[in-house]
Amino acid sequence: MVFGIPCSIKAIVVTASLLLAATSSFAEDLCSIPPNSYTQAKTDHPELSKALEVLDQHAIASWFTDRMTTSERSSMISSMLNQCSEDTRLSIVVYGIPNKDCDAGYSSGGSVKSTDDYKAFLKELTDAVGERKVLYVVEPDAVGLLAKEGSCGSSAGYLDNLKVAVEALSANANAELYVDVGYWMLADSTNAAKIAPIMQELSTCGRVKGVTINTSNYRSNDECTTYCTNFFQTAMGSTSMTCAVDTSRNYNGSPTSDWCNVATAGIGKPPSSETGISNIDYFMWIKPPGESDGECSGGPAAGSFYLDGFTKLWDQGYFVGEGGMKTIADGTGDVTQQTSQTSSQTGTQTSGSNVDQEFYIDFCSN
Repeated sequence: MVFGIPCSIKAIVVTASLLLAATSSFAEDLCSIPPNSYTQAKTDHPELSKALEVLDQHAIASWFTDRMTTSERSSMISSMLNQCSEDTRLSIVVYGIPNKDCDAGYSSGGSVKSTDDYKAFLKELTDAVGERKVLYVVEPDAVGLLAKEGSCGSSAGYLDNLKVAVEALSANANAELYVDVGYWMLADSTNAAKIAPIMQELSTCGRVKGVTINTSNYRSNDECTTYCTNFFQTAMGSTSMTCAVDTSRNYNGSPTSDWCNVATAGIGKPPSSETGISNIDYFMWIKPPGESDGECSGGPAAGSFYLDGFTKLWDQGYFVGEGGMKTIADGTGDVTQQTSQTSSQTGTQTSGSNVDQEFYIDFCSN
């Protein structure tokens, strides 16, 4: 069943010719640059500096969005290209679809107003990245809002524009594309069945490797693996597409559907392609740990650094629970003192001139 405009012949050829690249699997490093919010947080909260420096060593995905200026986007990508070695894979979130966040409206706005604008936005990215290895997280929330019954994704033109994105991003033979899907749309077979035809349609436009689950949310790795296996792959009728999971704040999972500055959350396992789970290709940090989901549970505006939230995430998370590091509440200021630093399989940079990224807002439905 065709849901939108057909893809070009060129896109279909790209899909076929890059099949081998899409199915190859081997351990490799992800790479990005630290979010700008961390630089300011080290000045405002020097007691967090050591903990933030630990996180700087890991690839927190950089967001390429139309809420940035052209010069800001150019600066961000240039910094990534300069600081990330060519044997690593860049970690980039693409977030500029026309009418984005059409339901909640928290992230609406930006320079992209039409499909032509979107094509130019994507060309700006693909021209800058060139043939470098890159992992693209494609348009958080879009597929979920497209598949959700009674939602605005269809009337907002999401499917046709997602096809445009998949085709453009697939032109790079070294790109891996994961289309974002809200975990809530994979939590049962009924909703997963609505996701499957959309993903099948998008796969005709380029080389879609799979989906990202748990973006900016708190679901555990075990829970996300179940979503990937029992619902997504079952609905697809195939294991050819796999999954990547946002582990940035999911160390303790979430006993409820709460999505906003969850008080029991902890920083999850660091970004890596060595997940130990056959159908989970990557653990990723898509949401920067410490950036607020919004004005809830004492938090500041979405995207702002949240002191109390970061402290809880660190103290209740992976580096303390499994890495032997100290809690911030310990009061020494040096969370790594007299402990053994964890090692993780990431391609990371400890410095960078990332631009203001206040568009890292909550994706409350993911």
